[in-house]
Amino acid sequence: MNDNFPLVTIIIPTYNRANTVERTLNSIFNQSYGNLELIIVDDGSTDATQTVLSKYSDPRIRMFRHDVNKGVTAAKNTGLKNIKGEWFTILDSDDEIVPDAIETMLNIPLYFDTSVTAVTCNCLDTSENKFAGLGLTSDQYLNVPTLMTVCKGEFWGLTKTSLLMDEYFNENFSGLESILWYKIDDRAKRYYIHKPLRIYHTEGNDRVSNFKYNSEREIRLYSKLIEEVHYLNKIEKYNLKDFINLCRNGLVVTRADHNKKIALAYYNHLNKSNKTLINKLILNFWIVAVIMKDYTIIKFLIKPYLKSL
Repeated sequence: MNDNFPLVTIIIPTYNRANTVERTLNSIFNQSYGNLELIIVDDGSTDATQTVLSKYSDPRIRMFRHDVNKGVTAAKNTGLKNIKGEWFTILDSDDEIVPDAIETMLNIPLYFDTSVTAVTCNCLDTSENKFAGLGLTSDQYLNVPTLMTVCKGEFWGLTKTSLLMDEYFNENFSGLESILWYKIDDRAKRYYIHKPLRIYHTEGNDRVSNFKYNSEREIRLYSKLIEEVHYLNKIEKYNLKDFINLCRNGLVVTRADHNKKIALAYYNHLNKSNKTLINKLILNFWIVAVIMKDYTIIKFLIKPYLKSL
């Protein structure tokens, strides 16, 4: 591939994936499109990941390593902050891409529509042997309403680096990467290719997470999420049910943590969107308090809002 073609940065965050990262890397080196740089971020692996990575001497690789595990969001941000390419993508270190994946997507802005700044494709779910992304059935332009109300599941793609505008994933959250992607979507002209260009491996044991409730994590989540105004506005506009559930949870968690200011902000969102739910929520708390004979529930969760109704 001629170097006159745009440089594409592929970011691979990895943590203890010695048994899969080689498969991922080989799929990149087998690409028909050659003007690539590969940023690998080892997020403090304690297995043989470094041994596997040391086998590769391709000059297109740039390697970064966190001394301690900081989480996948921080690893992705390390990659984003070091991009040199005009386009970028992020690929999990247990997945792979088909040999013409980058070329197929980049052909859209190079030859089909030069104004396109983001290209999305589908993924092949290895457990189900079918498309992992749902809602779309053919090649098409993608606007924000379609992205937020029609598209479900797992997609992948290329993004013009200029769309980042020096913004990155919020490291206060484990997940919720859509906070950044919603901002990018507002700036992008996006095109969808109805082909599974990424192989989404869902058969591995490390895909299964044993979720345990963590109150400190929940408090941190909802205390910071209220600051993401753009994200909240998008959810409220296009997914009102999810918005109401989010605000309900935020109200309960932050009020239980005695953070009255943030709890009131969630309450105001709820009261504006669904006053009936507020009344039901208070009634449910009242019943729980009576059953548990724990009237601190009334004191800390209910009483402060009765005057506002």
